[in-house]
Amino acid sequence: MSFDETRLDRLIRRRFGKSIPQSLIEKLIRNGDILVNGQKGKASDKISDNAEIFVHPKIREVFFNFSRKKEIDFKDYINQFKKMIIYEDDELVIIDKPSGLPVQLGSKLNLAVDVMARAYNADARLVHRIDKETSGITILTKNIASARTMLYLFQNRKIQKNYIAIVTGKLPSDEFVIDAPLLKIYDKVVVDYLHGKASTTKFKILSKIDNTSLISATPITGRTHQIRVHLASINCPILGDTKYGNREHNSFCLHARYVSFRKPNGKKISITAKLPEYFFIRGNID
Repeated sequence: MSFDETRLDRLIRRRFGKSIPQSLIEKLIRNGDILVNGQKGKASDKISDNAEIFVHPKIREVFFNFSRKKEIDFKDYINQFKKMIIYEDDELVIIDKPSGLPVQLGSKLNLAVDVMARAYNADARLVHRIDKETSGITILTKNIASARTMLYLFQNRKIQKNYIAIVTGKLPSDEFVIDAPLLKIYDKVVVDYLHGKASTTKFKILSKIDNTSLISATPITGRTHQIRVHLASINCPILGDTKYGNREHNSFCLHARYVSFRKPNGKKISITAKLPEYFFIRGNID
């Protein structure tokens, strides 16, 4: 096979299977799991005949799993994705993601929102990401122009988001604000007043049962794990959050419930995602 004038991503698909998602290939190239002549490259790089391509052995196993998938799998992905859709127009798709489903595919994962979305719409792009454990609203666009618009709205804080969580511990008051800078260290985030980035979240208690509270959380900034770390920093971790200190529940009780924004044409979009059933097991919560 001649590699001359062949893009790196297309070469990977020819060698390992057409079903491998573009997002996964690009991520592996960025991470250095795929090298060209011992160096990191780009998916769009043109590969010459004499180029040496390295693919990590563990990644070859992942590619092999994808190569065994049949067309029926992608029909299943589409059906599963359709069931999650709570809003759709010519530019956007908004889904209610279940807890446990990652938004982006990794080398150790076989299924994620981006794979399902690409099966549903080849041009789908994630513009709003929530943690694998978090359930609720996740936003995707159907074209590049809409993706740029949504990213602009997010970066300029023109999108209102609200989360619902169940926490344990004594909260400081019925309504309070946590303004604590956050710093990401590997796969965890910590409060760091010296090196952290400014992070602010508004909280409100909606219901209390013994030592457990149902609360509303409105992030003003959009840092990784922001709500989780802010609550853990005052010894009131989210129920089921094993990463930040609460193992008292089988389910992770943080839900992206509401989003609101105005499109460039003036149309206002306001979407609410229903709370999962496991939010109701500790009392009568509406």
